[in-house]
Formats: sequence, structure tokens, C-alpha cells
Amino acid sequence: MTQSTPLREFIIRPLREEELPALEWDGEYAHFRHLFRQSFEEMQLGQRVMLVATAAGSGVLAGQVFIQFISSDPKYADGASRGYLYALRVKPEYQNRGLGRQLIQAAEEQLRGRAMEVSTIGVAKDNLRAQRLYERMGYEIVGEDPGRWTYVDHHGRLREVNEPSWLMAHVL
Repeated sequence: MTQSTPLREFIIRPLREEELPALEWDGEYAHFRHLFRQSFEEMQLGQRVMLVATAAGSGVLAGQVFIQFISSDPKYADGASRGYLYALRVKPEYQNRGLGRQLIQAAEEQLRGRAMEVSTIGVAKDNLRAQRLYERMGYEIVGEDPGRWTYVDHHGRLREVNEPSWLMAHVL
């Protein structure tokens, strides 16, 4: 009698350049197009990693998480011992299947592979569902972030973001 191996529902791997448009999630995140391109270019330089989860069999983008290795503010990422997870998203039709947890675990593996000791992540103060997930995974609130930043959208307009957040950290 042979044992069967359980099928993996998702494949988590680094983003490929031709998949950049898929990060826009059918237009919902098109305004981040320039940021996605910039992050991809920084990934090619070894400064970040953009992980995507695709549904096994179909290859459809189901989720994502990005990892920043160095930041202008070392409480997020210092290039040596601390890395920052961001842009963690799971499409609604793939939620409640453990994919968010799998993406975080894959990102933490990337940090461990660089001998980093701490993983940080920001969570909007009103996103209690995500905050509970991070807490179950060992993250603790270590500070606040006013969540104010700007970027240029896909139409060339400057956009301002105001999303007060908690900064959470986890020792790897």
C-alpha cells in the first residue's frame, strides 16, 4: 500500500516580472502600479523580496507579501537583524484557508535565510482580524506608526495616505 502525499493548495514563490500586472488585482490596486515596479526593481538588487501565492493548478494569484530588508527607519528594517513585512494581502475567495499564515511563514523564512532575528509588520489600528492573526503567530505590539506617507499613482498624481497603525514585532 502506498501513502498519498497531500496536495499543496498554494505555491508561494518570488514574483516574476510578467506578473506585476496581477498585483493590481483586477484594478483594485492599480494606483500602486509604480510602487510595485519600484519594489520589483529593488528586489532585483537584493533589497526586497516580493512573494506571491498562486493557487495550485490554476496559477491564479491568491495572495502576496513583500519583505523589505533595509529602511530609512531602522525600527522597521535595519539591513542586519530586522526585516519588515508589508503589503500582505489574500484575495477574498482564498481567505480562511490559512494562506495569510503561510505567507507570513514564508516571509519569515526569507528573513531567517538572511540571518535576521526580528520580523516586523504594520497593521492598521482598525484591522483587528489581521492583528489577531499576527498575535497568534507570536507578534506583539511594539509601537505606533502614524501611517502618513505619499506616493505617485498610475495617473502621475501624488496621493497621500493616512492610516494609523500598530508596529508589531516577532523574534524569529
